[in-house]
Amino acid sequence: MAENRQFRYAHDVSTSAFSRELSARVEAYFAERGIWRHANLEMYSKTVLGLVMTVAAYYWLMTGHFTALEVIGVYVILGTAQLYSAFNIAHDGNHSAYSDKKWVNRVAGCVFDAIGVSSYMWRLLHNTAHHSFVNIRGADTTLVSGNIFRFSPHDRRRPLHRFQHLYAPFFYCLSSLDWVLTKDFRWLMPGKSFGNRKQIKHPLSELIVLFAFKAFYYTYMLVLPLMLLDVPWWSILIGFVALHACMGFTIAVIFQPNHFNEDATYPEADEEGHIGNNYIQHVFDTTSDYANHPVKNWVLGGLNLHVIHHMFPTVCHVHYPALTKIIKATAEEYGMTYRENRTITGAFLAHLRWLKVLGNTA
Repeated sequence: MAENRQFRYAHDVSTSAFSRELSARVEAYFAERGIWRHANLEMYSKTVLGLVMTVAAYYWLMTGHFTALEVIGVYVILGTAQLYSAFNIAHDGNHSAYSDKKWVNRVAGCVFDAIGVSSYMWRLLHNTAHHSFVNIRGADTTLVSGNIFRFSPHDRRRPLHRFQHLYAPFFYCLSSLDWVLTKDFRWLMPGKSFGNRKQIKHPLSELIVLFAFKAFYYTYMLVLPLMLLDVPWWSILIGFVALHACMGFTIAVIFQPNHFNEDATYPEADEEGHIGNNYIQHVFDTTSDYANHPVKNWVLGGLNLHVIHHMFPTVCHVHYPALTKIIKATAEEYGMTYRENRTITGAFLAHLRWLKVLGNTA
């Protein structure tokens, strides 16, 4: 493949008409109701809840009198609160969806930093690479797994991949731990590409924030408990690992079915970086929703409603259920295929079936 190519989508008049109509209907939705596209009272309440749960769980960990096994359980509870905050606060902040004020979004995005994940690296990996070029080999960083997985039919199939649908849940449990310990640092190395951004020189200010928050995270999550808690050191380490095992698996269950399933496509760019799809069609072909239910939408921060998220990433997730109805109706009128799975379990099993197919076919 050609190096340093710039990826670009094709243009299509029919989908341009769809895009204009969808955008007009979305804007009308906000205008007719006199509401804005960012956070509202519901979002503020979710923010308070997430922060209070996280602080309370940590305070409970540090002040409670627990046995070694009970400490492990409290760590898992803390991880659940952190994950809720990541889904419902940090994700919107890093997409500039929380507010129209840059500093507010930055503060909300720093929730990622506070739980061990660099918000700066996340924006490069997720916004710059993944959102721009879903399932495009050479551009979408979510396809990169160090050859542990074969996510795309265009990747080389290795003997180990025959069993990837079986070992995937185990490796997914390690993904969150890998992220807070090594992933951010690996992607800082020279020569890394993020979509169309090549060989980035990272701003000093972002590096300072990254390393400062990493030190803060390791200190409050490991050093202080090891110093202050009256429990065996191994229970704290096991608790930390258990927290991330639950986090990693949950993240995989939530994110992997959105793009890596048997119905998604994996278009290839040519040597010059041209992608045969136009962007709108590309989103429909590579992205699907699942479990559209009020409670699940609320808990998951709208991440299960992923089509509208890729269409309008700067819109706060509290508006996704209503906007998804608009996108479904508009797609039907224009002959676009909107795909969804009724349950989370069904969506994740479809993902595992796809891994099995990729692992056993050339």
